[in-house]
Amino acid sequence: MVLSNKVLNLAAVQSGSASNVTEYANMPTKTNRMRAFFVFLSAAVGFVFLQISQSNGQGTSPLPSKGEVAAPKKRLTPEERAAEKQKKFELENQVAMVRRESFGMLPAGDDSELGKKYQAAFLRFRDAAVDLNQVQMAFHLSKTFSQPFKNKINDEWQAAMHAGFLAKASWLDAAGGLFLSDPDKYSAIGDTLVEMMLSDVELDRMDGWMEAAKAVVRSKKYSSEDVLRGAGLIAFANSEFDFMEECLENQKKQEAVPKYLSEIAATRQKWQRELEIRAKEAEKNDNPQVEFITTKGRLVMELYEDSAPETVKSFIYLTESGFFNRKTFFRVEKHLVAQTGCEKGDGTGDAGYTIPSEADLPDRRDHFRGTMAIALGSDPKTGQVAPSTGSSQFYYSFLPTPHLDGKYTVFGRVVEGVETLSFLRVMNLGDEAQRKEDKHPDVIISSRVLRKRDTEYRPRIIAGKLRK
Repeated sequence: MVLSNKVLNLAAVQSGSASNVTEYANMPTKTNRMRAFFVFLSAAVGFVFLQISQSNGQGTSPLPSKGEVAAPKKRLTPEERAAEKQKKFELENQVAMVRRESFGMLPAGDDSELGKKYQAAFLRFRDAAVDLNQVQMAFHLSKTFSQPFKNKINDEWQAAMHAGFLAKASWLDAAGGLFLSDPDKYSAIGDTLVEMMLSDVELDRMDGWMEAAKAVVRSKKYSSEDVLRGAGLIAFANSEFDFMEECLENQKKQEAVPKYLSEIAATRQKWQRELEIRAKEAEKNDNPQVEFITTKGRLVMELYEDSAPETVKSFIYLTESGFFNRKTFFRVEKHLVAQTGCEKGDGTGDAGYTIPSEADLPDRRDHFRGTMAIALGSDPKTGQVAPSTGSSQFYYSFLPTPHLDGKYTVFGRVVEGVETLSFLRVMNLGDEAQRKEDKHPDVIISSRVLRKRDTEYRPRIIAGKLRK
């Protein structure tokens, strides 16, 4: 049977018919956010500004009281309109200056030990942003693009990106500890953490946030649904189920919360089983590893050869043949997946053969953040997922996705650079309308096998033929 579409089948989730805890990620949000990278450091990482009324001390205009009739607007002359525009411009500049002096800053004269730790982490974070900018500037200002230069710049950029992530994580830990030590004194730090957290959650940048998210919630200063939802989603992404329950318990007024609480128990059991398997694998230390260099950073993946031997054989076979080089991340969906491995770049291509499903084996693995699993096609007659239609397309999970467990073959996970996934451009080139737009998806620049076992990595195929 020829399948016309190899796109991961998540229609049940998208339509809302599936009962699963990932719906928690799709609850509506209420805050306005700007997406920028290192806003207060003049570089680029998802930070946001606080609401103007909070930062400059000015409240919003009061609503008319009941029965009060608003006066008709006066028609302004061109001169008066220009004056109003200038006044608005000056006010915005004033607010921006206030923000610049207060966003993430310590109170004047603070010399506490936690304050010093925070300041040191802040400076490392700033320096990491500067280093990243310098690498970018060196690339843009260069007049030669020889291969040695490209290799050098790429290595420097990869190192700067990773250093920036580590510096940000360290700063978040320091900021969380400082804020929780005295939420009233360090309220500006708390406000900064809240806005950054909400922005990063929207962008799936949930790595390095656990301690800061706990500080925000446990300070008791922030109890809005947005904050609790964001912190809970960070906990879910990092498999911190106790803290997720804590966040959900504070949202009892939401009708859907009991369902999520009941589903956490099952996901928690799966995670405990996963940890036990990982501990045994760490002792053996012989799982194959593959490296991808992408347009957004480096990924190192560990493959579950004991749990999905046929899938791993195919993946290593394709990697060693260079198949994944220049393949696009044609489908990246928020809080869901990043999908790649399509020969055509639109979700309809494969490697020319299909492999057996291993999703229902006794030792199968489950979906967590950074998990890799094989995408499947659907039967054109029934529309149902066809189990043994896997080939070269696979996806990375942004969150645990328990509704996919036992349906799609999980064959590995990201062990280095999982934060890279959150920088991939969101798009779905499987959608005809989006294909017609001027889309520039991220790609896998290069791939290589770092480690493998002493065995022949030749896939057992169901249909088609192996590549020459």
